Amino acid sequence: MNHHVIIGNGPAGVVAAETLRKNAPAADTITLIGDEDAPPYSRMAIPYLLHGDITERGTWLRKDPHHWQQLGIALKRDRVKTVDTAAKTLALELGGTLAFDTLLIATGSKPALPPIPGIHAQRVHACWTLDKPLP
Repeated sequence: MNHHVIIGNGPAGVVAAETLRKNAPAADTITLIGDEDAPPYSRMAIPYLLHGDITERGTWLRKDPHHWQQLGIALKRDRVKTVDTAAKTLALELGGTLAFDTLLIATGSKPALPPIPGIHAQRVHACWTLDKPLP
């Protein structure tokens, strides 16, 4: 039995977790770590949320709230402070450690602000997370 850990619960982490569940032995455990207080969601859907076209639930990558439990994938809300590859452990920001047999880092990217006049003015913001889409 192996414990697979994925850091990052965006689209890449979600698809990786689901692919592992489909292909790994049933006894293997899978943990998907994300540092936001929301189910895995699509950042690209935030403008639609702000415009009122969808609700917050519409940003979720998987609409069924029981999806992860049904697949036996543990969602962990935390941030990884350090990775000890020799000991195969993660130190977590909220305390404690998490052991792993395999580790995938799928933390994504950050918004790039183009070099255009006014980009750093007040009231110009990057929509990047559900908890801080606006100032």
